[in-house]
Amino acid sequence: MDQPGRPSAAGFLAVEGGNLYYEVEGAGEALVLIHGGLGNLRMWDSQARALAGSYRVIRCDIRGFGRSTTEHVEFAYWADVAALLDHLGVDRAHIVGQSIGGGIALDFALARPACVATLTSVAGGIGGYRPDLGPEEDNVPWGDLDRLWDKKKWVELAELETRVWVDGWGQPTTRVGRTLRDRVKGDVLSTYQAENEEGLPQPLEPRAADRLGELTVPVLVMIGTLDEVRSRATAAHLVASVPGSRFVEVAGVAHMIQLEAPERVSEEVREFIQDHPF
Repeated sequence: MDQPGRPSAAGFLAVEGGNLYYEVEGAGEALVLIHGGLGNLRMWDSQARALAGSYRVIRCDIRGFGRSTTEHVEFAYWADVAALLDHLGVDRAHIVGQSIGGGIALDFALARPACVATLTSVAGGIGGYRPDLGPEEDNVPWGDLDRLWDKKKWVELAELETRVWVDGWGQPTTRVGRTLRDRVKGDVLSTYQAENEEGLPQPLEPRAADRLGELTVPVLVMIGTLDEVRSRATAAHLVASVPGSRFVEVAGVAHMIQLEAPERVSEEVREFIQDHPF
């Protein structure tokens, strides 16, 4: 049996206009973990260790992050996931995604429904959905994030991203441990400073926001009570749009749930997929 934490397979998969770095560990039903936009596959290390004793855990750096690369070409993140599973000979899997990765997981579930046993969205997005919020509800400085990006002020941008997504907007910068905060901020900053070639990610068409009624797989939605208001509104919308979905609020954490509450996330995912085996 593969030892949890020691990949049984790792390498690069050539996809059109890019290369995906991936790792596989454990054995059993396939479980795919898709990271968000503030890091790479290492963000799921705790969950991979916890779950690889029972499942075949598959992770990759999404295109343009970590060790994965892209050319300046059009591509779809969900299609990259499909290509990786095809390469690994996986016909069906439990799909878990966080933040942007949650949106990718949702797109994949809609594009390849027969390949998905369960869908777990951890503070995940919904392609094409924008909550109807007033400025008094949503005071995150999104414009400042865009301005810092345009001016390539990477140090300032990494700090502001960390305040929004790690601390939780409006929370003190000392709320989470320094090690965790510095880790995520360092990942964000290194990605920006690398200034690697950027691809042209294409949305699923029709957009996920208009297709939630098509979902027939079991859905688990997780959200932190300290996450910013758009993410919380999006989680609520997904739950309301999918009858029978399971909703888990994690008290006292912000957007990076799997890093702030790693054991809780592992337990919830394990319990959910045990309730819905292949």
